[in-house]
Parts: sequence; structure tokens; C-alpha cells
Amino acid sequence: MSKVRILWLYDDLLDLYGDWANLLALTKGLDAMGAAWEIDHKSLGDPADLSEYQMVYIGPGKARNLEEAAKDFIGRKEEILAAVERDTVFLVTGNSRLLFGKSFTGPSGETIPGIGLFDYTGEETGNVFISDVLASPVFAPETMSYGFINRTAHIHGNDRDPLFTVAKGAGDGETEGETHEGNLYRNFFGTWQLGPLLVKNPVILKELLRRLVGEDFCDWNTTAEELALKLTLNEISK
Repeated sequence: MSKVRILWLYDDLLDLYGDWANLLALTKGLDAMGAAWEIDHKSLGDPADLSEYQMVYIGPGKARNLEEAAKDFIGRKEEILAAVERDTVFLVTGNSRLLFGKSFTGPSGETIPGIGLFDYTGEETGNVFISDVLASPVFAPETMSYGFINRTAHIHGNDRDPLFTVAKGAGDGETEGETHEGNLYRNFFGTWQLGPLLVKNPVILKELLRRLVGEDFCDWNTTAEELALKLTLNEISK
């Protein structure tokens, strides 16, 4: 198996809620499979050839930090879109999803362009919204996952390529009873859900790794993680 190269974009700006542990879970899984890996860190103005990476990770950040990152990110638009279309794996959590829509309104009131991978638009409201979420990923509808939403922004018009079917909690809006949350397009995984998502949900972790390493994927024991998830689901379902 060749070395897996992961690009962590804007790690100095977009790294809230311990969501970097998604990468910890990924690399632990790669270790369990005997795969070599490397994580590169790139931020504002840093050159990055995305063809050299099998995965890109962008985490959540403060609203003003996201606004700063967005002005750099738009300059990478064509390379990012090309990477998505050639099936590079992306994991995008929290408000960094705003970078991939048509545009969003930042905390200063400025309308900031996104790269347009999806048709939605975003808005920074300044109002904190939180929700536990129980949902089934579309690639494993017989399973249930857990995530936690904590945001001050929301998106409008996310009408295609959902990642989750919501059983309890909010979806992409702010009301109970919404059907869908997140986006899964090719190998792009985007979600509001924190947790970190991959630490709490071994089914999602393994699906992402299957897509990352292909035929080199081999399963490993996640009994402890599965038990922890079961206990969480039981508690939240009460």
C-alpha cells in the first residue's frame, strides 16, 4: 500500500471543538491497516498541489477566521473542484461547509463568494444554535450515527446530495422534523455535525477509509467504539 497523503487546510484558523481528532481517528485506522500516512498543513497563501494528496480535511472555525480563509480559498477554486471530480476524499465539518456553496454572508455583513460545488448559500447570524442529531448515513441506511451541532451560521437551499437522513434533531435548518443533513457528492463528505464525527461513528470512519485506500482496505476491531456509540444513542433517544 502506498503512503496516504492528507492535506489539512487552514489548521491555524479553522480548528474548533477538538474536531482535529477526526484526523486522529483516521490515522489510527490507517495504522490498524498497516498503511503509511503523512499529514501536511497549509494555510493562507501556501502553495498546495492537490494532485499530490488523497484526502483534504477542513474543520470548523470562528466566523471571522472563516471569512479570512474564504478569501484565500476562492483562489484555489478550480483546483479544489478538479480534486473533487477526480474523487479525492474530502472531509469538511462545521461552518467550513460555507466555503463550498455559492456564497455566504460573513459577520461583517460582506457577501463572500464560495466555490460553487453546491447551490446553497450561507449566512452568519451570530445566534448560537445547538442540537443533538441522530441520523442514518445514506451509504448505510440501516445504521444510526450521532453528532452534535453547535453553530452561528446556517445554509439555505441545500436540496441535493444529502449525507444523512435525520431521525432526531435538526438537519441543515434549525427545526425538528427536517429530513436531511450534510452533503455526500462523489467522495466529498460535508456536515455540520461535530463530535468529532469519525471518533464517535466507526461506520462512517470505515466508509471514508474504504474510499481513501480502495482495495487495500481491511477491517479492524472497533468493538469499544461501537459500544460507546450504542450507549450514546440510547441516552439521546430517551
